[in-house]
Amino acid sequence: MIEFIKNIDTEIFLFLNGLHNSFFDVFFYYSTITVVWIPLFAYLAYLAVKSYGINTWKFLLIIALLILLSDQLSVYIKNEFMRYRPSHNLILKSVVHIVNNKHGGLYSFVSSHATNTMALTVFLILTLLREDRKMQYVMVVYMLIASYSRIYMGLHYPFDILGGWLTGFAIAVILYAIFKNQISKFGIQEKTSGSKSTP
Repeated sequence: MIEFIKNIDTEIFLFLNGLHNSFFDVFFYYSTITVVWIPLFAYLAYLAVKSYGINTWKFLLIIALLILLSDQLSVYIKNEFMRYRPSHNLILKSVVHIVNNKHGGLYSFVSSHATNTMALTVFLILTLLREDRKMQYVMVVYMLIASYSRIYMGLHYPFDILGGWLTGFAIAVILYAIFKNQISKFGIQEKTSGSKSTP
């Protein structure tokens, strides 16, 4: 059964990885570089300041904890499963499309990019972006681009991405449950002040 699932995973990977051209080589390579997304992160920081005021640093601290947990847990899972990346798989190596000779680390399950971006996206949708539908879509697109880039560049199988999504989703929901009450109080001071000024 496990071999059957692996074979399906490999077949889907080879199909998706095979859909490449020179434009997407450049697009997906740079989409994995953090500096490219600085405008998005800067705008999210602006929204956090606008929503939480002096409590923004607390919110950003929770975000930092979220990313730390998701990243370290994904690395731990990789080292436990020890599944070789497609780019390091001796059988597939010759047919895998690699971009800019980037082969990544040795193990692939789960994808850290998929885990981190899913965790961040879900947590922001549950908190900062709860009422902002447009930014919710932007974050989902960001997550999908970052996740698919790992398959396109020959670094992860589809099930690595799926495993990363499930892991990131779980971390985001658990952390939200832990900090939900505190986050809900972040904006109370500003709203209370405004209500006092009303006769």
